[in-house]
Amino acid sequence: MPIGLLVIAGIPTTIGVCEALSAQKKADAAAKEKAKFHLTATVSLDGQGPVECWCILKDGNLWIDHPAFPMPGHKFTGYYFTYPSEAKQLGLVSTIADDPPMLNWLFVDKDTNMVRHGGRQDTLGGHTVGPWFWSDDEQWLTLEGDSFQFVAVQLDNKKWAVALDRDGAFSGGGGRGKEGSKKTETKTERPRRPRKWIPIMLRRRLQLGMESRYVKGANG
Repeated sequence: MPIGLLVIAGIPTTIGVCEALSAQKKADAAAKEKAKFHLTATVSLDGQGPVECWCILKDGNLWIDHPAFPMPGHKFTGYYFTYPSEAKQLGLVSTIADDPPMLNWLFVDKDTNMVRHGGRQDTLGGHTVGPWFWSDDEQWLTLEGDSFQFVAVQLDNKKWAVALDRDGAFSGGGGRGKEGSKKTETKTERPRRPRKWIPIMLRRRLQLGMESRYVKGANG
């Protein structure tokens, strides 16, 4: 058979292999998004050394269960899921109980900047529902592509909850901004009641104990 015909005959096989690899890549990426993970924050809240603490869900907030400020609740156990809207943003859900195994959406309250959880009805009204994702090294939770705007805020019960320092809501405009950049000073309304706050990052701890960067196939 002439060489030209051999090349032509091989084209369908090449296309088939590429399509199969592309399909596998998409399947791996989808599986990666659905991998369940816990959240932790390494922080010092009592003047001692930093401690890695579980993030838990209770009473509509995402809390930090620190030894000096214990907050019993349901340990965040979530995964990414497309939020049902025209934008089709990647949302974030978590179980809120083991029995029955109910799910809640994670969102940022537009009025308080607190990271909250609730049913879909609770997320309506202009709250931020996504997109949630992970940082380039796949270790940290991101919202709108940023892993550096999360803060721990002490509430009236003296416990610490997770919030978003969007536009300096807690830092007064001196937040850390996007990854690898410095946040510029912005004029924004200050919180009505000053609160104690500490910058944090939320670490993704995969439930199966395997860091997600070892799961091949996503992000190219």
